[in-house]
Amino acid sequence: MENYKGGSRMGDYRRQVPEGFGDILDHECAVKRAAETAVRGIFLGYGLKEVSTPTFEYLDVFCTRQAELEQEEMFKLTDPKGRILVIRPDVTIPIARMAATNMKTQKKPLKLFYISDVFRVNRAGSNEQREFTQAGVEMIGVPEPEADGESIAMAVQALKTAGVEDFRIDIGQVQFFESIIEQIEIPPEDKDSIRLYIKHKNLVAVEEFLDRKGVNGSLKDLLLSIPVLYGDVGEVLRRAGSFPLNQGAAKAMSDIERAYRIIKEYGYEKYVSADLGMVKEFSYYTGIIFKGFTRDLGYIICSGGRYDNLQQEFGQKAPATGFAININRVVQALYKQGRRQGDGQKCYILKCNGSNRPKAINTAQRLRSAGLCIELDMTDGSIEDTMSYAVSKGVNEVITLEEGSRLRIVNAHTGKSAVTSIPGIIAGLSLDMNKCISGWH
Repeated sequence: MENYKGGSRMGDYRRQVPEGFGDILDHECAVKRAAETAVRGIFLGYGLKEVSTPTFEYLDVFCTRQAELEQEEMFKLTDPKGRILVIRPDVTIPIARMAATNMKTQKKPLKLFYISDVFRVNRAGSNEQREFTQAGVEMIGVPEPEADGESIAMAVQALKTAGVEDFRIDIGQVQFFESIIEQIEIPPEDKDSIRLYIKHKNLVAVEEFLDRKGVNGSLKDLLLSIPVLYGDVGEVLRRAGSFPLNQGAAKAMSDIERAYRIIKEYGYEKYVSADLGMVKEFSYYTGIIFKGFTRDLGYIICSGGRYDNLQQEFGQKAPATGFAININRVVQALYKQGRRQGDGQKCYILKCNGSNRPKAINTAQRLRSAGLCIELDMTDGSIEDTMSYAVSKGVNEVITLEEGSRLRIVNAHTGKSAVTSIPGIIAGLSLDMNKCISGWH
């Protein structure tokens, strides 16, 4: 047997994390938690209530007619009785289960939100994370497109409040394409093929497909136009309306128009575009769908849509709409934008030693009760050592204890100092808060 004495070797994973997973370091975690706090505040402000579903669910939850996910995309294990479990690959489906069972007697609509980790097995060669945090909304019992409009407006406000800049949300409606392709009598696998071509806006493949199937005339023109029916909402709807549309496609356009009216009333129309070539990626979507992108990333940072038939899989039919924000990608966008601040809590390092430690602890506790972050430095190093340590942590000021009730605040970068007191520091905090509030007007 090979001996191991601390070096590296093939098969030793003690210093590694599994593929698709990663450590979140202290500064990254601060940004991530700040983003979660900002998003949670928006959701609460809309009157939503927070819920949480189990990390483990039975495989059966994700294998119904409406809720089926690819088994290859799920982490699976067995419980002590041999039943197959999965580690939560999606949150919408478990919330539909929860709403239809444990919340079935509650008055509708249910307006719920969550902030939960999701786990998925990615395709071979994919660089996407297998564990990430979703902050999402599910509004159950709301049938009208206006609810989709409010959902999109909420997503816009949440991204803005989290600090994301220069983003865009594309709106589609799954029935626009689905109702048009139903006019062609082709097997389901062929519909899947053209759906994929439309999704990737592959006009050449779409035209070749239609030629093979003998599709001509206005229907062919419409299908070739779907991938490029993208851009300003009003312009896209006008261009699409110039084609002869069946009842399903016309209703899809009406839904988008009604949802967009709500978005405009919120004042968020500049963040929104239409994309009638957007097709459903989850089988449970039934109406409006949307995806959010930022210029700084090539990834989707939020997505959602209407799923009116999902709850009936769990015994209670109810229309619903919702969305999820990928918090990890929000953090990536913030880093790209150079916005790396954490939760904004004012922090100090308080220097103490053995002789004044009780006084230092009492001072720290009083300042903490006022909402300040106070780290005690109990090392025997010099004040210069403490200042250097503070700079390395991104803390700007060090507190030292003076005679009586006096405190000295030292700028960790310049060494300049001023004498104050506990009430003086707290008053300074209130002044900073008032400056922030004055900026809201």
